[in-house]
Amino acid sequence: VAKRFVVRYPAAGWNGALVIGAHGGSGGNNFDPAGKVIGTDETALDDVIGRHAVSRGFAYASVDRDGAMSATDGLALTTQFGNLASFEIARRLGRTPARRYLLGLSMGGGIARAAAELQGAPYAGVVIVAGANGDLPTRTARQAKLAALWPAVDPKVHPGLPDTDPKVVAFAEAIGTPVAARRLWPYTASGAVRAAANPAPPAPGAAGNSTGVVRVPTIEVAGTWDDFVITELKAYRARVSPAEQHRLYLVDGVWHMSGDDDGTQSFMYIATRMGLDPDVARAMREGPSYIPTVQDAFDRLVRWVEAGEAPPPSQTVKPGQPLQK
Repeated sequence: VAKRFVVRYPAAGWNGALVIGAHGGSGGNNFDPAGKVIGTDETALDDVIGRHAVSRGFAYASVDRDGAMSATDGLALTTQFGNLASFEIARRLGRTPARRYLLGLSMGGGIARAAAELQGAPYAGVVIVAGANGDLPTRTARQAKLAALWPAVDPKVHPGLPDTDPKVVAFAEAIGTPVAARRLWPYTASGAVRAAANPAPPAPGAAGNSTGVVRVPTIEVAGTWDDFVITELKAYRARVSPAEQHRLYLVDGVWHMSGDDDGTQSFMYIATRMGLDPDVARAMREGPSYIPTVQDAFDRLVRWVEAGEAPPPSQTVKPGQPLQK
């Protein structure tokens, strides 16, 4: 099956390692807020990690998976592509990459999680950004709560509810983000209501819950306002083993996507198509960035793998603030 992909490397000074990027979503076109196609997903992580990796001397490769699939199938495709990319790097640069790293975002983060848990996966270390598949029981329980509580606070039905209203406070507790993040809630909450009304059958090949056992050094980065996955990631962190081989870095006030990530534009377009208030899309665009923290985490992962320098403990930082020992 033909797939779009990119393979990049420094003009000089390649360090002998390869970074694979696993994009969010199921692949295909990316859109601006008005619905104009602005790219496809093989380049989706250029701003998050691709350009940074090449500037640090790494080769970088990413494939547009271009089709919905489970984390298990996505990992198989991503690893197969990584093998082809490794072969292509060897052909162009004269030697096979000595190490391979994987960074995945959102659904791609679920793929990266599966890789971190897989015995014998060909990755020296993994970075998971706003990653899916953290803890299935937590997600299932949370989605049911959101579907039950949202109709009482939906701003389309109940405009003007104050932040202090007990129903708003209860919803904040259920969704896992502070009341200050409520401008973003309609996107995730309305999805939970639709899913409860029309439950989808399990995807073919869908795996059960993540094992929580990581086989390689693994760092996760997400925003404290990420109402897609924040509760799952905290549950995963609480049960991960060995705990010393995992870090969770949260960036204060960041949603599922950084406001400066070009992928946010597709979410804005979807929010408009869903008929949500235009303020939801504005809140997505205005959000701060976790990209500096992702790149800091990647650099620290490399030192962890290659020099045995353990990264800082799990923590919450402000946007742009370096991780603290």
